[in-house]
Amino acid sequence: MKGSGSGALNTSRLEEERRQGRAAGETVFPISPRPCHRAPRARRGWGGRFALALLVAGCSPAAVDGSPAPLPDGGGGAPAEPPSPAACDASAADGVAVFASSVDTGAPQAPGAPPYAIDGCLLAYVAPREAGDVSGALRLRDLGTGEELLLAPAAETPRRPALAGDVVVWEATDSGARVVRVRRGGETQTIRGPFDHAGEPRVAGDAVVLTGWLTADESGDTDVFLYEIGQAEAVQIASGPGQQRFPDISATHVAFADFSEDPDGRFDEDERDLADIVVYDRRTRRAVPRFREGKQSFPMLGAGERVVAYLEWAPFHPEPKYEQFDLRIGDITAPADGDALAASIEQSGRPYVLPEVRGELIEWVERPADGNASLRRRPADLSAPAVEVPGLSAFELFGPSASATITVVAARSPGGELELHGIAR
Repeated sequence: MKGSGSGALNTSRLEEERRQGRAAGETVFPISPRPCHRAPRARRGWGGRFALALLVAGCSPAAVDGSPAPLPDGGGGAPAEPPSPAACDASAADGVAVFASSVDTGAPQAPGAPPYAIDGCLLAYVAPREAGDVSGALRLRDLGTGEELLLAPAAETPRRPALAGDVVVWEATDSGARVVRVRRGGETQTIRGPFDHAGEPRVAGDAVVLTGWLTADESGDTDVFLYEIGQAEAVQIASGPGQQRFPDISATHVAFADFSEDPDGRFDEDERDLADIVVYDRRTRRAVPRFREGKQSFPMLGAGERVVAYLEWAPFHPEPKYEQFDLRIGDITAPADGDALAASIEQSGRPYVLPEVRGELIEWVERPADGNASLRRRPADLSAPAVEVPGLSAFELFGPSASATITVVAARSPGGELELHGIAR
């Protein structure tokens, strides 16, 4: 693989868990099948760990006037006790300016992925670019304190951030190659594996799932890889003819789109595209295709351990594909022909950003050709119809990202900057 890591993660905790498991007679897998059991509000503890990470990195508190101070990413000594976690509400995300000009061009921000992600009170976002830069820097903000940490400079064109607890992942460019970075415990490294380059990362608990390109050809063969933090490299969990791409991960499963039945074997702007969703059980390491007519892609696992959502174009679909599609949702253990229609979504014109499926809600941007854009939400169990989130109809809207309690969506008024709006869930 091209590129190199920028540090090694501390594996002592993971190794100790494995030693304890062997002593107790438990089976220990090279790819962790253990669910990361976590109560819905267990992420509160992240604030303390984040504050600790800031101090370890030699960070200073927010400025006296209350504005967040840009903080260095370097070494330092850990405090004797981590500070108490800071609480936050949705309004803490209001007004954060983000860089997304190339969400609608495909580079460096890829279509389908917003340049921001939220989990608990932590917000990872690509900041507006400075003069002369092609991208912005990737920053991590504690919404409870306003403090920020620089994760990646603009020169690396960071994009597609994803968050889960104290783990942040993103795409970057290293020596001209696309790579996936992961940061935890104050250390950042590039994920290595048996691939030429990698992208499209998602994270849950202590594991990252990503797409690996087997050659330098962006239209070439791809497989899905799982990286358990602390391991030496990512491990292939899905392969086959053509491309396997766009994975998502939960504590128990991985889901991805399989283009092996497609005439050209890849995802592209082709009205003949065909694909199915495949679900991989992390405990049994068994992959089960969910066959349906047409094309299904971009699976989402955020609505519970037994629920999968995805985009569908069947039997015909427009080009560009993102302009119109169905959002379906179903039980992972049931046949795909019983999956329910959650929404038929129209996004006339760019930017094209995916819906968000998180906890009890599904959220998406609707952009009809003859009206204003709107942010819509619906219960994930489909027990009620979709409703419009008020107060956003005057803006150009990008896609949502959500934690258990806060949804953020980027909005731009005519002639204004692209800024985040926080909405309580």
